[in-house]
Formats: sequence, C-alpha cells, structure tokens
Amino acid sequence: MVHRLRFAPEILARLGEELVPHADLGIMELVRNAYDADASACRIQLSNATNPGGTLIVSDTGEGMTADQLASDFLLIGRSGKTSAIRSRNGRRKVGEKGLGRLAALRLGTNVAVRTRSASQPGLEHTLEIDWTRIDASEAVEDVPLSIETAPTQEKPGTTVTITGFRHGLGEREAERLARSLLLLTGPFAEDSAFRVSCDAPEFTVLSEIINSPLLEWFEYRLVATLDENGKISASLYNWRNEEEFKGDHNAVARQRSGRKTGDVPMMFAAPPATFEMWMFNLNPGASKEPRLAQQNTEAIRKWLKQVGGVHLYHRGLRVQPYGDIGNDWLGINLRRAASPEKRPSTNTSVGRVRVDDPDDLLRPKTDRSGFVDTVAFLDLQEFAKRALDWAAEQRLEQREQKRVGSAAKARDRVKLAETKFQNLIDAITPSDRDVLPLDVGDTAVLESFTAGATEVFATQQEEIQALREDLLLYRSLATVGTSTAVFAHEALKPAARIINEVKTVSRRVKKRVPLAEYTREFQDSVETSLSSAKTLETFAKLPLSLLEKSKREISDIEIDTACRSIVQLFVRYLDERSIKVTFDLGAPGYTVHTTIADIESILSNLLANAAHAFTRADAPPGERVIRVRTRLEERDESQGITICVDDSGPGIQGIPLSAIWLPGKSTRDNGTGLGLTIVRDIVGDLKGQQEARAKGELGGARIMVWLPVQQTVGGVRQAGGPS
Repeated sequence: MVHRLRFAPEILARLGEELVPHADLGIMELVRNAYDADASACRIQLSNATNPGGTLIVSDTGEGMTADQLASDFLLIGRSGKTSAIRSRNGRRKVGEKGLGRLAALRLGTNVAVRTRSASQPGLEHTLEIDWTRIDASEAVEDVPLSIETAPTQEKPGTTVTITGFRHGLGEREAERLARSLLLLTGPFAEDSAFRVSCDAPEFTVLSEIINSPLLEWFEYRLVATLDENGKISASLYNWRNEEEFKGDHNAVARQRSGRKTGDVPMMFAAPPATFEMWMFNLNPGASKEPRLAQQNTEAIRKWLKQVGGVHLYHRGLRVQPYGDIGNDWLGINLRRAASPEKRPSTNTSVGRVRVDDPDDLLRPKTDRSGFVDTVAFLDLQEFAKRALDWAAEQRLEQREQKRVGSAAKARDRVKLAETKFQNLIDAITPSDRDVLPLDVGDTAVLESFTAGATEVFATQQEEIQALREDLLLYRSLATVGTSTAVFAHEALKPAARIINEVKTVSRRVKKRVPLAEYTREFQDSVETSLSSAKTLETFAKLPLSLLEKSKREISDIEIDTACRSIVQLFVRYLDERSIKVTFDLGAPGYTVHTTIADIESILSNLLANAAHAFTRADAPPGERVIRVRTRLEERDESQGITICVDDSGPGIQGIPLSAIWLPGKSTRDNGTGLGLTIVRDIVGDLKGQQEARAKGELGGARIMVWLPVQQTVGGVRQAGGPS
C-alpha cells in the first residue's frame, strides 16, 4: 500500500503567520506579485480593516494567470514559478521567491477569492475561492478540495485578490507602516516609475502628501557611487548645482574605513553590481553663508525626512524591507556620525538608495521576507556603501578645513586693506568738504564713497570674527583639558619632590647601616631607578606648566634654531626613558619668525610626540630609535622662509592617506585625539606658511616638514622678508 506525507492545517500558520509576522509584509507580497505580472498600477482597498472581520482587496493591471498557472504556481506553496522565468514578458526582473509571503497574506482573513484574467486568454476570467475555516477544521490540508471556475468576461487582463473576515484588525501603527511601505516601494525620488500603487487608507493619504513632496531638489550635496561587475567602486560628490566637486576611483574610495586597524589596501567586493545615491540636506541654514538655503522650507524638509530619511535598498526595482525603515539604520550612519560627527549625514538629514539588480541571485532573501541573509555578497554590499560614505565625509571635511585654514589671517589682511582704503577716503576729504557734507551733489558722492568704505571695514571685521569663532569651537575643549592638566601638574610637583627627598634619605640611612659592597649589590639599582622615575614624573608635571606660561603667548621674533633646542630639552626625560635619541641639524642661525614661542612649541611638541609614538607601534622596526630635527633656509613663492623638518626611524605613515593626517579626528593611534597635526596645520596657516607630510623620509620613518616665513636679525634689528 502506498502512503504519502500529509500536512495538518497548523503547518499553514507556521509557514504563514509565524514566518511573516506583520500583516503589512504579507500585503506587500501581493503587491510584489502585481509587479512581477507587469502591472502598471496596483490598488489597495481596505474596508473596516481596523477591526476583526474587515476586508482587503488588492487589484492590478498585470498580465493575469491562466487556470493552469493558477493551479500550478499560485497554489504551490514553497516554490515560485518565477524561478524558471527570471524576467516578466515586458523584461522586469522578477522579485518573488518562495510563495510564503503570499500565503501569509492570503491567511489574513477567513475567506479568499482570486479573480484573474490572462492576457494570453482574452475574454475569460478564472476564479479560485479558499475557505480557511474549512481547511483549519480538517484533519489534513489536502482533504479540502479547491476548484477553479472559468467564465466569460469583458474586463481587461489583471488580477484581483479579495480577502474577507480579517482575523486581526490593522492597528494604527500597522496601517501607517503599510502606507509608508507602499509609498516607498519605488522610492521618493524624482524619476517616474512604471509601477504605481494607490491605497484608500486615510494613513496613505496623509503620508502621501508628505512623502511625495517635491523636496529632493533642496539637497546640499549628492553622493553617487557605483560598484561594477569586477568588484571595483568609484564615487562622485556633487554640490546643489549638480557640479561634480570631487571624484574618487577604486583606490581612493575602497580603502579601509577609518576606525579599522588593517592596512589601506583597497578592498575587492564580492557583491553584485550596484549603485548607491545619497542626497544630503542642511537643516541648519542659519549657520551657512549660502543664500539659497534661506529660501528652503526647513520644517517641511525635516518632516519629509522623518518619513523617508535613511538609506533604502531597492532589489530589482522594488524596495526591500526593513532596510531604511524608521529605526533601521542598516549602514550604521548614525553610529558613524556619533563617533565622528564632522561633515557626516544622519538618517534625519539625508535620504538615499542602494539599487541592485542581482542577475546571478547572489542575495538570498530571509524566509520571513525581512531582508537578506548575511551572506558575503550582502555584507560586501553594505561595506561598499559604508566606504562610499566615509570617502564623501573625508572630502567634505578636507574641503571645510581648506577653507578654514588661514581664514583668520586672510580676514585680517582684508581688514587692513579696508582700513587703508577707509583712511584714504578720510584723508581725501578736505576741511571745507567736511563743513558742507552732504549739501550738494559732489559732496554727496564723496559721502557715498565714505559710507561704502566704512561698510567694507565692518564687513571684513565680521568675516574675521566668524573665522575666529570657528577656531574657538575647535580649541575650547583643548583649553579645558589644558587648564585641568595644569592644575593636576601643579599638585603633582609636590609629591614628586617629596618622593625624591624620601628616596635620598632612605639611601643615606641604608649606606650607614650596611657595607658599601652590599649596598651596591642589593640597593643601588632600585634607588637609582626610583630617583629616575620620580624625576621623570617631576619633568612631566613641569611640562604643561611651562607650555602654559603667559609670557610664551606674547608675540616677538622667535629664533627657530634656538627654540628647537630648548623645546626638545623639555622632552628629554620622556625621550630618554623610551631610548629615543634626538639629533640636530640646524642650518638657519639668526633667522626668526614673528610669532609666539607658544606657537613654535605647539608645532614641534606635536611633531615630537607623533614621532615618539611611532616607535611603540607593533610594526616599528628594530634597532636604534632616532628623531632628527633639521632646519634650513628656503625660498618659496618669492618669499624667504625656514623649513623645520622632523624625521624619525619608525615605520612611517601607514593606514591613512597623507592628505587626511591634517584633518581633525584622524589618528593612527588607538586612543589618539587626532587633533595634534590639525593644530600644527592651523598655526602654520595663520603664519602664512606651508606644511607637508611624507610617508617615508631619509631615516626610514615619517617625515613632516613645516615652512614658515622669516625675518633675519642683524645687530638686533629685524629685516624685511616675513610677516609683521
């Protein structure tokens, strides 16, 4: 006797409701079926659906099904007929998979009626009805026969699925989620879609007004990145005028993202070809000088982004949930922004999409239809988008820093020029002119010139104030750290001195009580080590106090060669403890920079600290640890200056592009602030100098060079040739 497997009705609940727990996901599967059927439109009708017993009607204008297709495909759960024909008749890449989502939708109610009219059989309509009450009451699913009725019709091809007797009502939250999913199915983007969905739910109407608002044009920056079939990526960053400001090839964009410890070798991606676009908005127009932003409706954009913000994933033309849903930050955009907020978007200030056709089926949907399984292909797709975002953030940050560096000095130059023009106008007005101003036409013209000059002075002063305010924000936190360190350093001097005195006292007493040979053998090394450590502690305590001396912030002519020796001396114990040797090659005696000793100390101390840290890295080469400080007189841009060059014998600059080391927050140290070289760059910019970094110098390690305009002192008199 032949026996066959039989299935209890309970299996349908496990395959349907439990695998696709949200009603809106099941309804979306019916919409996907409409898309696969080449429909141009799909309509959702809900009647009394907020309570049990309601009705759902999903109708489309697709190619419909024949009776055989209805029986062999629609009713065969767990296998999709779309796997044998990956494209629809009109060329759409089909998105359906296992048919489990459709089962969940059909079981939303107690009764289902499917009416379908195939384009290949015009004039016929096939109807299938399912009474879930009978099936649930049966011993096995196959005990309840289903029939397909065929009748003549005048209606056009398409399919209508009517589900009655809702088991559970659609709550307000579910209805809103459904409306949002339907509206975002093809995206809130500018181009027209060949597939549109409508819904008569009130939530759909409300959200439609928000989501379909034409606000995309108000973006500040737009990122476009592509991943080709060879696993290589490229990216471009456009401004609001759609002008390409930055372009990066695979070597630039695919490098290891910041925060990782591996090298900067570009990654090859195993994901299917994809395109990533992101539109970034400025929701703080008052902080921008761009007049266009004053015209935008910021509140409307904010409300719109609350619904559509984030990056959505579109697979074969349709959005895949939950990527980009509210609370689903699948690219970690907000986390990345929290860790490094400089010029990074958030899900509240941007909207984006990743589009992938996936011709080789590399992306595998989860059984519950809530996204894709974390295969290598999907993880690489994520990584592609993340690296494009990091690249864009670095370009914007570098652009911002280029504008900021030296802006205070430039503003001061403009103020001086405006003041000169203003003074010339005043000098041009004779005493008789001043008596009659502004009584006649000629004098009115003079007064207008006078007013214009005054306006220019005030405007340039405002520019200088703004530039200084931006610097203030960067350095305020450092000032807090500095003053706190000074307090602790001052207090640390007392115990350091006390330790030194106590160790010396103990040493004298021990010498009196034990033979010299025994003292030398048993105690001398420990005493000397303790004294050395205490003196190092004392030196470290004195260092911040020395750096913060008020006199060092007074502008004067600083002789660089002399300053280099004295600054290195401040670090001598720190360097000695680490067996680091500093050599000098000073070739600019008598030349000075008109600045403060604090500026030169900040430059050189940061360069020394970075060089010293390089020797602690795991990849530091063995052998002698050497730092060389060299100065040379050098002419650049027809100006005489002095170059301070710091070389080390460490491993060199690795894991970060040379252009990025000057940016705030960029550091090769695990716990570094990333502000040391930013401070160096800002000081150099204010002094109208130049800076340069090389991954490898003459000693084998990193080389950092700083060029500053100088004056030569002859007999104590400062000569021309540098800033005043």
